[in-house]
Formats: sequence, structure tokens, C-alpha cells
Amino acid sequence: MGAFDLPVGLANDHGTMRDHSHDQQALIRIQQDWAEARVKGDSSYTRRFEADDCTIVWPNGKIVNKRADLQTMTGDIVFNEFKIDDLKVRVYSETGIAVGQGKISAQKGLESLLSGKFVWTDTFVKQGGEWKVVASQINPVLER
Repeated sequence: MGAFDLPVGLANDHGTMRDHSHDQQALIRIQQDWAEARVKGDSSYTRRFEADDCTIVWPNGKIVNKRADLQTMTGDIVFNEFKIDDLKVRVYSETGIAVGQGKISAQKGLESLLSGKFVWTDTFVKQGGEWKVVASQINPVLER
């Protein structure tokens, strides 16, 4: 057995190395639909795709659960814009990572809550054949 036999053998094992393009496209679609649902104030999307034990880190550093995140969609907080400018998705078996950046603006009454460029990381796990968000973190991009 030569030095390269093991890596070549693993690369040719279709059980180990599989095409994740279908899953990547599904996660991209979820990200786009989720952003659109925020602007529409449609909490059903968040209810469906956030796992019950999901943890979210908001831009202000507050760590919340799914229930608290849903409250931002049912109260008087309005997302005026959630535009994805760049999105990278990677899939590792039953886990997916989406890293995005874009423009987000939200307000509560006349008070601006969010406005500007943000980056985020969403971690997905396949549960019952569906992708669920188990962790999410969003950070403002600091202007120089």
C-alpha cells in the first residue's frame, strides 16, 4: 500500500464522499425564503425551520431561544429590508453551515433597531428528513 492509496480509496468510496449539491440548494432556498418571510412578517417560516431548541445570538449580543425570536415577528417590530448580497453554504453529511452577508433594516414603531450591513452564520441539522436551524448568530459589519 503506497502513501496515496488511502486518500484515493476514500475519495472513490461513494458512501463517504457524496454529492451535496441538492442539500446546498435546499439551504440556499431556505435562507432566501427566511429573509423574505422576515420582511413579510410571516412567522410560520421561522416556526417551521428553527429547531425547538434553537439558539440565536442577536446583533446586540443577546442570546435567545426560538420563542423569543418568534416574538420579534409577532409584535410591533417590522423588518423593512433583509437583502442577501453574498451567501456560502457547506454541507457535512447531516449538518449544513450557511454564512451570509447583506443589508438588514428593522424598526419598532419609529425607533430604528437595525440598519446597515450584517454577517451571519446559521447552523443546520437534518431532523426527520428536513433541515432545521439549531444555531444562528448575526453581527453588524463595523464601518471603517
